[in-house]
Amino acid sequence: MSNYPLQEFAYPLGESNLFTEKEFDQIFNFSTINQTVEDCCRIATQNPKAFYLFMQRYTHFNGAAGPLVARLASSIGLSRDLFKDKNCNVLDEADRGLKVAARVISATIEEHSDKRYKGFTHRNLAQATLKAVADYASLSVSERNEFAKIPDWLTSLLTDAVSAYEGVPGNLEELIKAMGFHAASEMLADSEYTVIDKVVRHEKSGTGFDKYLKDVHGKVELDGKQFSAWYWIAIHGSFQESGVEKEHYKAALEALDLAVQYSPYPQEKTRSLVFEGFRIFVQIQQALFQELRQECLQVLKQEEKSLIA
Repeated sequence: MSNYPLQEFAYPLGESNLFTEKEFDQIFNFSTINQTVEDCCRIATQNPKAFYLFMQRYTHFNGAAGPLVARLASSIGLSRDLFKDKNCNVLDEADRGLKVAARVISATIEEHSDKRYKGFTHRNLAQATLKAVADYASLSVSERNEFAKIPDWLTSLLTDAVSAYEGVPGNLEELIKAMGFHAASEMLADSEYTVIDKVVRHEKSGTGFDKYLKDVHGKVELDGKQFSAWYWIAIHGSFQESGVEKEHYKAALEALDLAVQYSPYPQEKTRSLVFEGFRIFVQIQQALFQELRQECLQVLKQEEKSLIA
């Protein structure tokens, strides 16, 4: 796994937009990052059980995102005196921490109540998609529960993600790194969902799970309610158009600009901490899909053996 050493890069300073998607791409090479996701997804879609495993792990990992964004916003809001308007001499009028936090928490509002889809939580929507994939794979309840047993590697990655994402109230360095982590989470998620939609519904159009979706008219029943079986993916990002993740990472970049503006640190140090947080997320995300790729390959081997037997 690459460490993406920060000292190898020079960051332009003094721009009106202090952070841009293009700059992060130049540093971390999104094409290489996305290839890891794409390779894993292509392997998973070769078999219904492997695809279910892929979606179970992905929905489980992403299920922590909404609460963690809220935690980070809370940590920033509780540390409002760390972010101050340097041009304001009245202390009680100078703190800007909540202004920064507002641009962070905007990314989690829809996670808790999707305004486009009956106010359901995104966890509910993810569960609906997962159930549709399980039905497609004809998995029994016991088989679904067997897949639900979380491996140690995923527990470890989630522990690392929680630690890096939530920030530490009153600790400016940890808060800024966490904001970089948040920006990476939103920015790379935009690509992840797009890749998944591309591989599942477009490259394999009319076959596999795409055919199943059409056969069931894109619907699945969960908890006595009808859900769109693929809405959870499509609303975040699809092959043909951007989803809410693009809105979320733009807000995350605005929060970073504000953090630089109101941080007492020199601009160079603040930016360096942001890129460090971004790097930490890249490492976790890449490990997630690398480990998941190996799990999917194991399922494929097991399915081949069962066919031979």
